[in-house]
Amino acid sequence: MKNLNVLIATTSHDQLGNTGQKTGVWLEEIAAPYYRYIASGATVTIASVKGGAIPLDPKSELEEWQTESTKKFATDESALSAINNTLKISQMEASKFDILFFPGGHGPMWDLGDNQDVARLINAFDKEEKPIGLVCHGVAALKGVEKTDGSAFVKGKRLTSFTNTEEEAVGLTTVVPFLLEDALVSEGALFTKSEDWSDYIVTDGNLVTGQNPQSSVSAAQQTLELAPAK
Repeated sequence: MKNLNVLIATTSHDQLGNTGQKTGVWLEEIAAPYYRYIASGATVTIASVKGGAIPLDPKSELEEWQTESTKKFATDESALSAINNTLKISQMEASKFDILFFPGGHGPMWDLGDNQDVARLINAFDKEEKPIGLVCHGVAALKGVEKTDGSAFVKGKRLTSFTNTEEEAVGLTTVVPFLLEDALVSEGALFTKSEDWSDYIVTDGNLVTGQNPQSSVSAAQQTLELAPAK
């Protein structure tokens, strides 16, 4: 067991483009990693762009997407309090945490990328070589992040994310502000992927990325394995 401090950083965005539908964080992608970290003995803090209550994607709360983790989360007073009273990402300091994790859902496509507060946090964790995990659309947090020399953070890094074909499968290619796979490749990422909806993660140094919701637990587990013993 590691006495780690984990920061889960996520979206505050709840509008699915111009569709009139709601979005947010995908429940399984925050619930399953949350419990994997708790099971390891870690202390988990949840932060969001705006702070306060974070939006859950309504579709992720449908019966067909429920797992043991999501069902437990829905009745866990401590977990519910954490997502209803999040701190602001802008107030978070990397020095206080051992792992940084970004869950997905479509919300991150609007407010995690090209975000100076998110970029500051990512660069601070990277400088200290602490594990950074991102899964599905949460990988959008890497978009627009620049290193100190002005180059794209993802340039030359091996990674994955929600893919173009998966976005097409859910019928949202014309709704999202950009295609995540394309955006990462355009910034120089060495993008790889597996079959749609398969559990697939890529590790490059301290960076761990997962392709889709099916990869959330694997991504979280890998960040735990990369974290130093305490």
